[in-house]
Amino acid sequence: MTLKNKILEGKFLYLKDGSSYTDEIFTVHKEDKTQGDYFFKSEVLSRVRTGEFLKIYIEYHLNTALEPIKITTRRLLGHKSSLEVFQINHQSRNVYYQFTDSNNKRHEFEKVVNSRAHFATPCFLTSMIMLNYKAIDPVQKTSYQIISTNNIWNYSGPFQEYEIDLELQNSLPINLKINGNELKATHIKMYPREEKSESEIFHDFYLSKYYFIPYKVDFNNGIIIQVDKLKHFEDQFSKK
Repeated sequence: MTLKNKILEGKFLYLKDGSSYTDEIFTVHKEDKTQGDYFFKSEVLSRVRTGEFLKIYIEYHLNTALEPIKITTRRLLGHKSSLEVFQINHQSRNVYYQFTDSNNKRHEFEKVVNSRAHFATPCFLTSMIMLNYKAIDPVQKTSYQIISTNNIWNYSGPFQEYEIDLELQNSLPINLKINGNELKATHIKMYPREEKSESEIFHDFYLSKYYFIPYKVDFNNGIIIQVDKLKHFEDQFSKK
């Protein structure tokens, strides 16, 4: 059995009008070998209106080139639960999808996806992980294919494909201050193609040098997600 070394750990805060409403605790591990795989894990905890806690556990398994191999999302809320799994075969380009609903009924779907798609999950940690295997163009918008579903507790259909555009804002990292810490961040804008209006909609992302894990995103609806602490076990920024 291959050992895994923890290379990153931290926490994100989800903020609305300055108040925190959700926490995300995460770790990143790498197999202890030259061509080792990576494992990005997040636990998202949020209190819902009923007073219960919604718990979401995400594991993103990537190969040594940081391409997704398997993505697992487990949701728990009171007596309800669901399990969502993507498995990607990079040789055949086949994507196998499995969803187990709150009644423990399993639904399956598979499809050949020719492009190198990013798999969206309800965590912030891996939101920009596709930049590791498809570089952003330094002078113009870059298109990325996204795969996601609308399945939460019950199955409403197979996964869907759509595109977003990312645009680099500065050729060099900019200064970013969070919780009194001075950080160097890559600033990009994300343009969701499905959102059309007279003025183009975008969201500002500020990315770390650690596998493009974000430090912060400023959505246009007043919601901000930002790092509360991030520790790198070789070259660390740490807020204790």
